[in-house]
Amino acid sequence: MSNKSTKSVLARLKIIKDVRSDSDLAAELNISPQTLSSWKINDRVPYAICVEIAEDTGISLEWLLAGVGPMRHGVEEMTVSSQVTTSPQEEAILALYRSLSESDQREIQSAAEEKKRIRDIEQRLEDLTAALADVKKHA
Repeated sequence: MSNKSTKSVLARLKIIKDVRSDSDLAAELNISPQTLSSWKINDRVPYAICVEIAEDTGISLEWLLAGVGPMRHGVEEMTVSSQVTTSPQEEAILALYRSLSESDQREIQSAAEEKKRIRDIEQRLEDLTAALADVKKHA
């Protein structure tokens, strides 16, 4: 899915409006859920609403529509040396994650935790294998 797709734009609108569901976003935008659904089905970005929200909130229109640059005007991108930054890929993943249902979010969290647990076990196995080889070498 492209950062410029309707689903990505709607995911960023959910971030701005601090909502998780399509129905909550529709309520925040004062539109019917059917209107929002038609945007998704027809892959139509609600440009007029995006421009209005950007003007009212100080959100960068470029970030809202394309996922590029800082979220807010006048906010410089953080540098790695000064503070932790979030890559565009991380922001896109977070936006997608927030657009999912709570049960889907739990599934993704469980899968990520399992993946990390396996990586930790693999790293520990490598460390133990190296330590054992070192002991055998000195024996």
